[in-house]
Amino acid sequence: MKSFFKTNITKIFAFMLLFCASANANAINSYIKKSNYEHNSTISIYVQNKLNSHTVYKKNEKKLLNPASTLKLLTFGASYKVLGENYKFETIVFKDTSNNLYVKLGADPMMTSADLTALFADVKNKIDVSEINNIYIDDSIIDKTPYPETWMQEDIWPYQRAITPYIIDKNETDIAIKRSSLATKVDILQDDEYKLPVINELKLGQNQEYKITRKYGEKSPIITFEGTIVKDEIKKLPVLNPQVNYIIKLNKALNKNKYLYSRKIQFAKTPSKVTKIASIGHTIEEIGTNILHNSDNFSSEVVSKVAASKYIGQSHPATNSDMIKMFYGVYKNTINEDIKITDSCGVSRANLLNTEFLVNSLNYINSTTNIKALMSAPNQGTLNNRMLFLKDNLKAKTGTLSNMSAIAGILNSKKNNELSFAIIIQNSPKRSAVLKNFEDNIISLLYRKY
Repeated sequence: MKSFFKTNITKIFAFMLLFCASANANAINSYIKKSNYEHNSTISIYVQNKLNSHTVYKKNEKKLLNPASTLKLLTFGASYKVLGENYKFETIVFKDTSNNLYVKLGADPMMTSADLTALFADVKNKIDVSEINNIYIDDSIIDKTPYPETWMQEDIWPYQRAITPYIIDKNETDIAIKRSSLATKVDILQDDEYKLPVINELKLGQNQEYKITRKYGEKSPIITFEGTIVKDEIKKLPVLNPQVNYIIKLNKALNKNKYLYSRKIQFAKTPSKVTKIASIGHTIEEIGTNILHNSDNFSSEVVSKVAASKYIGQSHPATNSDMIKMFYGVYKNTINEDIKITDSCGVSRANLLNTEFLVNSLNYINSTTNIKALMSAPNQGTLNNRMLFLKDNLKAKTGTLSNMSAIAGILNSKKNNELSFAIIIQNSPKRSAVLKNFEDNIISLLYRKY
C-alpha cells in the first residue's frame, strides 16, 4: 500500500510540474504572439534550469542565427579557461648577456603611456641603463592582421581599431575640430605626439555634417575631413599605424626617465637566455570585465588571440584561425557541425549559433571558470537602465547589430531557480530600443513564472 501511495504521489507531483511548466510556457507564448514579432522576424529562445539541466522553455532553439556580441560570453569564456583566472597581460623587459634590452609585448589592451613610463622607471632602478646597447621589441605573441576577413567595410577603420600586439592608450588619438578665432574657417588640431596625416576640407555651415574617409583607398595613410560644422568638436580616432604609435610612446617613456637612447628601436624575438628585469600589466579579470560590461570589440579580439597563442604552445604569432581552433577545442562537448564562428567579438555577420548551444556552452564555461562574476548586472555597462528590479538576480551579456538584438545570461528566478537563458531576435525592422524592451519583458516573465 505504501509503495502504491508513493508511486501515485510521485506521478501527481510530476503531473503538477508539467502542468505548471505548460502554463508558464503559455504565458510566454501568449506574450510573443501578442507582440506580433514573429510576423516578419525570427525569435529564438532557450532556457534551462541550471540545477538539473531541465529545459524550462524553448522556441526555435536550434535555428542558426547571428549571436552578435553575446558571442563574447563564449569567446572570452574560452580565453578565460585557457589562460586561467590568475593570468596577467604583461609587458616584460628582459636583458641578455650582451646588455641588450628586449621589450616583450603582452598585447595588453589596457596598457597606457603612464604604464610604459612606470615600467622603464623600474628598469632604471634595477640596472645601469647607460650600459645598454640596443633595445628590441618582441611582438611575436599575436599576428598583425588588422581585421577578421569576414568583417564588412563599415566594420573597419575608423569604426574599429586594428587588431595588433602594439597597444598603447587604446590605440586612439584625439583630433580637435575648431572654428578659427574669427569664425572664418575650420582648423584641425592634434596635440598627440603621434599625428594622423590629414587633409582638411571642412567648411563652416548650417549643420554639423561631415565625414572622415581615406579618400585615396582603404590602405591610404592619409585621411580626409570633408563637410560642414557649426560647433567645435573633439573626435577620437584609431591610430593608422599602431607600431609607429607605440615606438613614439616608448621613446617618450625613455626620455621621461632621462634615458637618452639615440639608436633606432629594433625588432627581434626574445632569446632563451635572458634575465627578467621588470614588468607591468593588467589581470584577465580587469580586461574581461571591460569586455563583458562594455562590449569592447578590440579587446575581445586581442584577448582571444593571446589565449590562442597559449593554446597552440606559442609556436607562432597567433592568428584568427588559431582562435577558432581554440574555440572549437574548448567547446568540443557542446558544439556541433552546424555552429560557425569567424571572429571573437561578434561583429561578423558570418557567425552562426543557436540559443541551445549558447546556453549549453555558457553553463559549461560558468561551471569551470569565474565568468559569472565578470558579467554585467542591471545598470552596468550595456545593461545600463535595464531591468533595474533584477539588480541582484541577473548577470547577462547583450548583443546588437543592424536589425537584430540578443541577450544571454544567468537569472535567479523568484522561485529560487537559477536559469541559464539566451534570446535572439533576428531580421526585425523594429528599433533596437523596442527589441531590447521585448527581451526585458521575456526575462521578467521568466523571473516571475519559473
